[in-house]
Amino acid sequence: MGNNSTKVNSLKVIQGGKAEVVKTKALTHKDIKAFLAKFAEAILVDQKRVNKLPRTQFHPDYDNCMWKRNREDHVSAIVDLSMTVDEMPKRLLKKLTELAIGYKPEVVKQPLLGIISDLATGAASPWLYETAPLFFNELIKDVSRQDPGISSKGSPLEMMLRWFDYDDPIQIAKDPECEYVGLLASHIERESEKTRRALAARSRSAFIEMRVARELCDDLLSRSDDS
Repeated sequence: MGNNSTKVNSLKVIQGGKAEVVKTKALTHKDIKAFLAKFAEAILVDQKRVNKLPRTQFHPDYDNCMWKRNREDHVSAIVDLSMTVDEMPKRLLKKLTELAIGYKPEVVKQPLLGIISDLATGAASPWLYETAPLFFNELIKDVSRQDPGISSKGSPLEMMLRWFDYDDPIQIAKDPECEYVGLLASHIERESEKTRRALAARSRSAFIEMRVARELCDDLLSRSDDS
């Protein structure tokens, strides 16, 4: 069972180059699952939005099928990570909490994107960080090499949710072979609040269905191995 304790902890973090003791509730397994679900949701919403953009205004080298597979691979990787969140020990949750409140979200964005992209595309050996404990340990190690800057105010989970941009979450629009940042931004500006809520709801449901399907598949494989 996941750890969902709300105990307040005193954590030592770096703020503006100085060590400070901050009292906050440590991240829980539930928080990590919520973060991963929101990340996947944003990628799925991004695909739905891109589907409605006029291809004639994209870069000539844009490959719609390739980038669609890329988003699907990222979501699949996130589903896999979400399956192993309960394996994260308390000490790792504490370290991740310290990272969330001690580092500016902007400092975490690129390391997070790099690791999840490596995992999704197979650019790195999957056993390096194919589980949530390995993945977040690697993220902490990468981010810890950076200057933390002055962190924003908010709960650890609120800080984590700023580690990616909900609009264009894996930065495909900025890729030199895509270049549709302005087009996407204009499309999003024209969306109604009702449309945005509907996109988010459908994408959350899609992620949940993927996770349930993966759990069922793993259960069937486990039963097969035991028989």
